[in-house]
Amino acid sequence: IVLQAEDDGCAGPPSVAIAEKLCNDPLTVGLVGYMCSGGSKPGSDVHNKYKVVMVSPSSTALELTARGIPVFFRTCWNDKIQAKRAAAFAWSRKWTKVAAIHDKSDYGQSLAEDFAENMRAKGAKIVAFEGITRGDKDFSPVLTKIKPSRPQLIYFGGMAAEGVLIVRQMKRAGLRKAHFMSDDGCYTEKDFIQAGGNAALGSYVTYAKEPNPEWVKKFEAKYGPRQTFSPQAYDAANILMMAVEKAAQKKPDGGLVIGKKALRDAVSATRLDGITGKISFDKYGDRTGSVVVIYRVVEENGKRFFKPMEF
Repeated sequence: IVLQAEDDGCAGPPSVAIAEKLCNDPLTVGLVGYMCSGGSKPGSDVHNKYKVVMVSPSSTALELTARGIPVFFRTCWNDKIQAKRAAAFAWSRKWTKVAAIHDKSDYGQSLAEDFAENMRAKGAKIVAFEGITRGDKDFSPVLTKIKPSRPQLIYFGGMAAEGVLIVRQMKRAGLRKAHFMSDDGCYTEKDFIQAGGNAALGSYVTYAKEPNPEWVKKFEAKYGPRQTFSPQAYDAANILMMAVEKAAQKKPDGGLVIGKKALRDAVSATRLDGITGKISFDKYGDRTGSVVVIYRVVEENGKRFFKPMEF
């Protein structure tokens, strides 16, 4: 096993370049990736052209599995599930006036749109729906625009770099009574909880069920601090390696032949009791049985952390 790490920058052009490079390497049998939906979408088109299987641990955009690409699988959920769960929680809290903000990415915008759609279906009012630009630092114009509508909740579809700035600037913009909710992109202790300080307390995010603490302890002892999607990536790597073992044919000279279709079919047939729970795939490549948990940023005994909510 040779680990070849590439950085797609969570963007389309680098992902396409990486996909062309890897898919044209006869020794590459499959990929764990890509990180973001914005990279997985164009990258998967290249993988489909060459029929090279990919298992993404973190690309959650709904459309990725709605395009009929047979080589794409994911160990995370699709955003339709995440958005529906977030909306159900918001409705249970009687937050009926909601503003939605997104970062204009395939990931963030689709999440915000699905969340808003689910809230409208329940009878809530979407008082604002605004897009921001990744990399910007000042979101006060958008927040000032939203303020007169007095939302009970601001939902953000995007990543922690912008999410933490929004939650901090909400207070300065006078949106002190509005709650903040976001997605797995903000599920990072360093970039959201620590960077957000007091402003992050009370915020809500959606993410998967946390793995067994004993696994986390062993993982971090060997590899260092886990990242947000380390458990899903761990499961994705195991799925791909198990499929290789199942699909590989040994030649008389000792070499191995791993057929692309055989490998894809072996991944599709996965039945794994993984770190993140039981994993199998539907005909679209979506994981079945995924559970989305609502977490709240709390402070207990002097420590701030994401605490799962009873819901």
